[in-house]
Amino acid sequence: MHYIDRHIEKSFQRLSEEEYQIQHLFRPAEYDWPGDWEGRALLAFSNLYAITGKKIPAMEQFVAELPDHLNPEGFLGEVFHEDAVNEQQLSGHGWLMCGLCEYYKLFKSEAILQIATKMFNNLFYRALPHYDHYPMSREARYEGEVSGTLAGSMSGWILSTDIGCAFICLDGVSRYYEITKDPKAEEFLRKTIVLFMQFDKIAAKAQTHATLTAARAIFRFYKTTGDAQYLTYVKDIFKLYVEEGMTYTYENFNWFDRKDTWTEPCAIVDSLIVSIWLYEETKDEAYKILARRIWFNGLSFCHRVHGGAGPNNCVCEIQPYLAVNMFEAPFCCTMRYNEGLLFVHTHREWFENPGEGITKDELGRTFNGDVLVVTDEETGKQYLLTELCFPEDNGKKYRVY
Repeated sequence: MHYIDRHIEKSFQRLSEEEYQIQHLFRPAEYDWPGDWEGRALLAFSNLYAITGKKIPAMEQFVAELPDHLNPEGFLGEVFHEDAVNEQQLSGHGWLMCGLCEYYKLFKSEAILQIATKMFNNLFYRALPHYDHYPMSREARYEGEVSGTLAGSMSGWILSTDIGCAFICLDGVSRYYEITKDPKAEEFLRKTIVLFMQFDKIAAKAQTHATLTAARAIFRFYKTTGDAQYLTYVKDIFKLYVEEGMTYTYENFNWFDRKDTWTEPCAIVDSLIVSIWLYEETKDEAYKILARRIWFNGLSFCHRVHGGAGPNNCVCEIQPYLAVNMFEAPFCCTMRYNEGLLFVHTHREWFENPGEGITKDELGRTFNGDVLVVTDEETGKQYLLTELCFPEDNGKKYRVY
């Protein structure tokens, strides 16, 4: 079995286990990311179906039960509050919109499209005027954990430690616009994209996942409209990320300017997709090389022995070792990993051969082809990083430079 197929098989098995069966998919009322788990699950199920042609049973069960869980306004959690816009609710429903749209593309379900339309009108579009007041800087900030938490209110917004996650929903809305060409969705995207580009991601210590997810939305909007300014925006965002948000193992810092934290496979998936799209659009080989190195060195090591996905430590100039930080993030990364697998699967000719030939770069990293050569701290044995995918939570550390 090819190693790409091993990744796919392990993910399919993990998403078929009890944690992702229907009795666990809908989060309890007190869950503070309404729509997030549900949306990432439906997106993952749709991604895996697109790869394998096989349905995880919970997918159709979820679609059948979803209407019974929606509030009177057509989405999950509390109804919309004009004086307290919850950015985690917008972010979570961005993923639910992604899942609905990808399911619709596969199966052309009009019932699903109707749910998406009502959700857009009653949640996202109603939030649009409030983006004018989104806090672009924070005087005080709770540092945050792997799973973001609500961290107080400002300017009519309930804010998250996942700084900037209000812009994650652009991804879902861009997919909705791609399908419907709804003029209100176009209005939403044009306005929020301008505001996002004014957002100083470094100064705010924005979440890199939120930043890259918005970049993917902007690229999709560019492809749908043909408006070249949006391609320029994506190039600028990705350049900022590569220079300020990427670790020496082609993973991410969870927040800009916070190198002592951890990586996040969700953001690494985002970076893979953006680099693939930018190469396909520009034919600049640098993007293709980045895509390959993100997969071989970043995403592969994030995939755990049981098929889940989780964060690692940030390898950078102040920290030379790669190690598992958190074995699994089942609430986000295990599910989003499958969108990365879909892109690897559909671009197999890029990723089947890592290349060969030993080189060393200015950072002190050694490569064989596009794969990092790392050294086991305990034994001194050298490995290609691709040999270490599906790690266990065993405390192993590998020197990168």
